[in-house]
Amino acid sequence: MKQLILCLSVTLLLFSLSTNRIQASAPDFPGLPEDNILYGDANDDGVINVLDIITIVNYIMGLNPDPFNFEAADVTNDGIISVLDLISEVNIIMDVPAIPCPGEPTVTYEGQTYNTVKIGDQCWFRENLNVGTKINSTYPGRYQQTDNGIIEKYCYNNDEASCAIYGGLYEWPETMQYDTVEGVQGICPSGWHLPTDNEWKILEGTVDSQFPIGDPVWDYTGWRGLDAGGSLKESGLIHWTAPNEGATNESGFNGLPGGYRDGYGYYFMGLGNFSQYWSSSYLNSGYSWSRELSFDYQNIHRLDYDKANGYSVRCLKGCWPQPSQANAGPDQVNIPGTSTTLAGNTPTYGIGVWHIITGTGGTVTDTTSPTSGITGLAGNAYSLSWTITTQCGSSLDTVLVSFAAGFSCGDTLVDSRDGQSYATVLMGDQCWMAENMNIGTRINSTQGGFQQLDNGTIEKYCYDNDEAKCDTYGGMYEWPEAMQYVTTEGAQGICPPGWHIPTDGEWSVLSFYLGGSTVAGGKMKTTGTIEAGTGLWFDPNTGATNESGFSGLPGGDRFILDGSFYDLGNNGQFWSSSQYSTDDAWYRFLNYSLAFLFRNYLYKETGFSVRCLKETP
Repeated sequence: MKQLILCLSVTLLLFSLSTNRIQASAPDFPGLPEDNILYGDANDDGVINVLDIITIVNYIMGLNPDPFNFEAADVTNDGIISVLDLISEVNIIMDVPAIPCPGEPTVTYEGQTYNTVKIGDQCWFRENLNVGTKINSTYPGRYQQTDNGIIEKYCYNNDEASCAIYGGLYEWPETMQYDTVEGVQGICPSGWHLPTDNEWKILEGTVDSQFPIGDPVWDYTGWRGLDAGGSLKESGLIHWTAPNEGATNESGFNGLPGGYRDGYGYYFMGLGNFSQYWSSSYLNSGYSWSRELSFDYQNIHRLDYDKANGYSVRCLKGCWPQPSQANAGPDQVNIPGTSTTLAGNTPTYGIGVWHIITGTGGTVTDTTSPTSGITGLAGNAYSLSWTITTQCGSSLDTVLVSFAAGFSCGDTLVDSRDGQSYATVLMGDQCWMAENMNIGTRINSTQGGFQQLDNGTIEKYCYDNDEAKCDTYGGMYEWPEAMQYVTTEGAQGICPPGWHIPTDGEWSVLSFYLGGSTVAGGKMKTTGTIEAGTGLWFDPNTGATNESGFSGLPGGDRFILDGSFYDLGNNGQFWSSSQYSTDDAWYRFLNYSLAFLFRNYLYKETGFSVRCLKETP
């Protein structure tokens, strides 16, 4: 007997090789959700190929192959390893159509046994679902199946014998068990679910001879494809009315013409002529997507129909809900300071958890929050995973976070958000940027009033709407944009992490440190004049020494009334984060003809430069 088995196995193997159809690996067929077995992978290497056939042969002959996964090798799931498993293994590798689903050839549910069929990478019931207690359809009869904890079905013409052949007919809400999320288990057994509209499209593209998966034809409504319907219909005229156009049942789906029950309870219709199948995807509150097979068409129909109609149901293998695809957000490299905010995605399905994979001294504030804070040590890097988990499995993504090594004022600051570099300078106990901020997307100033918006994108003006001017003088920002639409003094606003827009009081501290407002401006301005070709200020650039290292530039301003630009070369204006009133905010400005550092307030619509101040520890 062992010799017979070996001969059969070798014959099958040689046949596979001779036809050049042996696969390096096979699709990851959906296994039972609780054990996640890849049926057919007898040697447990993650792929299904000829090596698995050899492994099964060796096991049957008593040679104790190692490694050996008994459950995966038991493709027929009958508790023994035999020649039937070898045949099934070859069928998988040869991609033979209409075979039972590996590892789950049948499903017993509520006292009834259903055969399964592998179609492409999907695993379907081969029969219409017939679960629930029969209720009679009466007129008037909208939504006679109710959310009462009991699965209810209609049988064609209220005849239980019809359900035994064609399965039950279900209103869409009953099918979904009163959920509205596509892909739910609904009235299907555990580990199976109601196919979505997109999963029906995958089935159609798999079985149609002309239009493959992903072809735009499957997004159409009405009769679509060439012969998908014929491949899905039971062949012959035992149940279908002649001519049963194009019916081959090559897919093994074995579609039967169970007809349907009208949503108002007027009638049952179409037995023998067509079948209607619900998807779990809906168009709106009253209509959901369905599929129709017909006796006089070989293609397949897609349309949205009244949810109160009674249609057939097919179940599709797959645990629900699968976890949302994890996205841990972009890497954050060389972050100033020792803390930042993570940017994981909020899962639609599942619970997300952060884990620090590598890196010492790091702490995630709230491990289940996608936007949790993380603190670490200066100069250290951390690799984190964001894992989203449901009962069906997990989805994982990783992100790198690193903190800049011990920043000292006077070092060059690199803004991690856009990679721009800024000189810094220590003045007294304050660490200032020695250049104007130049972050954001340039927008043209075309009119007066507010044009920069709270739209999630930092926006800047460049003098005369010329990007080159921003490269020299930095951007100009309306006060709300500079503050990023908060009104708290000392807000970070558009500054890099660990820096903020200086308050009116902090500007005063700087002024006092430099000897008071009458001389501070000269100590803050760059030297030289335009006329002499030695600087950017107009002559006389009074008192300019730049001994502070502030390197103040005459970037001008954007005027609120018509959106025009003024005073390039004459004045440099800098916002504070302090409000004077609802409409006005405090600012400081430098002037070409005076050594003063002026303090004033102006309309928030004005476009001024921004300097940032480092947070104190």
